[in-house]
Amino acid sequence: MDFIRRAWLFTKAKIGRTILLIVAFSAILIFVLSGLIINSAANVSIDNAKKSAGATVSLSVNMQNVIKEAQNSATSSSSSSSSDTAEAGKRFNIDLPTISETTAEKIAKLDGVKSASFTYQAQASASSGIEKVSTSSSSSSSSTDTQAAGGFGGREGGMGGASQEDFTISGTNDLAASTSFTDSYKISSGRAIKDSDEGTNNVVIESTLASQNSLKVGSTFTIKDSNDKTYKMTVVGIYTTTSSSTESSIQYMNTMYTALSVANSIKGTTGKVSNATYSMENPAQADTFVKAANKLVNDSNFQVSKNDQAYQNVKSSLNNVASFARNIVLIVAIAGAIILALIVMLMVRERRFEIGVLMSLGESKLKIIGQFFFELFMVMIVSVGIASAAGNVVGNVVGQQLLKQETTQTTTSTNNMQGAPGENGGKTEGQRPSGNAGGFMGRAGGAIGFGQSASEAKALEKLNIKTSVSEILLLVAIAILITLIAVGLASIGILRLNPKQVLTN
Repeated sequence: MDFIRRAWLFTKAKIGRTILLIVAFSAILIFVLSGLIINSAANVSIDNAKKSAGATVSLSVNMQNVIKEAQNSATSSSSSSSSDTAEAGKRFNIDLPTISETTAEKIAKLDGVKSASFTYQAQASASSGIEKVSTSSSSSSSSTDTQAAGGFGGREGGMGGASQEDFTISGTNDLAASTSFTDSYKISSGRAIKDSDEGTNNVVIESTLASQNSLKVGSTFTIKDSNDKTYKMTVVGIYTTTSSSTESSIQYMNTMYTALSVANSIKGTTGKVSNATYSMENPAQADTFVKAANKLVNDSNFQVSKNDQAYQNVKSSLNNVASFARNIVLIVAIAGAIILALIVMLMVRERRFEIGVLMSLGESKLKIIGQFFFELFMVMIVSVGIASAAGNVVGNVVGQQLLKQETTQTTTSTNNMQGAPGENGGKTEGQRPSGNAGGFMGRAGGAIGFGQSASEAKALEKLNIKTSVSEILLLVAIAILITLIAVGLASIGILRLNPKQVLTN
């Protein structure tokens, strides 16, 4: 083991050269470790993004099939009628179908569902104790206002005409789980509608409507349906808009949130749902869930589709960061091995006489190579310690810069997509219509991935850069590999040396 002692003595004697080797090796290992921890942090962040960005699966009306069936029905009616009534036969109303609440609940019991939100829309008029919020010009434009207030619910009864009722009644089983509500509204007083409210006349109303009618939590008022049947409602919550709201009309103020049973009773139905949204625990399971849900629905008038755009955006950005980090490790490791090999080769050229003397004294070439290895190995140990201390700092700087760049590119790409001209009078797809259609259903577009959601932004906010034991062990393994490669390349010259030729020259 004398070659190990010689390696230690040479390292101490040539302290200046040793320090330069430590600096070079440390720089190489710092970037290698940065790549390792950035890659690891990106992979962890992808897993966290599954929860923070999330994914939803929507059960909704398949409008293409519904319209196609209505057109086919109208065509048949037209062909069998007389010529003077053929034109009338081409006019048709579309009654949007509803799905059984029982079926929606069966889907909610499938594996992987974190929460489920069902909705059902109806229209009601004021009876006593309440008046709708209106503008000064509402008397001349009541039809337009009421149609806007109806939103999806107004269209639900048929595409042929607008409702003339005062209020939109939005039945739900869990208002707090409805992204179309939570994206732009918040409960300012009382509580939200929940599953236990089923069978009651509890209601959540808007703050302006409550203030206008001097209503508060615990107050009661009466509304009526199209058959003049009255419903005495009890206020359990009051909501208002949030800073992220894009409301540009007062019509959302006339929307009330109740249990599904109230909306069903007003429309004369029982246990019906117009659409359902399921929040997934793991976005990666969304495809499997959609297949299972479609089997339960088994109705061509409805479609089950996943909305995981936020998760996919986050995953794509983080995958790019992880890929870049892996490239850093590979390139720096190869370059580092080459640089160190060149340094060792220069050391070998300078120490040819020393090598010749050792070989003439009977020292084997293998032990001489072992001496060079341990000299570099001692340098490597110190460099690993320095890299471990500095890796977090460099990794954070590089990682956050990469993530910032990816986030900017993702946001720019999304904005470009939103800015594409639409078919509706030049409106962009990302724009929301005014009124409750923009409030309740318009924001559904935002909930299913149009634009960068708050959860997506949160998931991309930062990488959790932290050095772990596994990264240090991997760094040591890579450092040893670099050392072996460097010494191995330099050893080619040692193996070719002849002691007589060395000493003679």
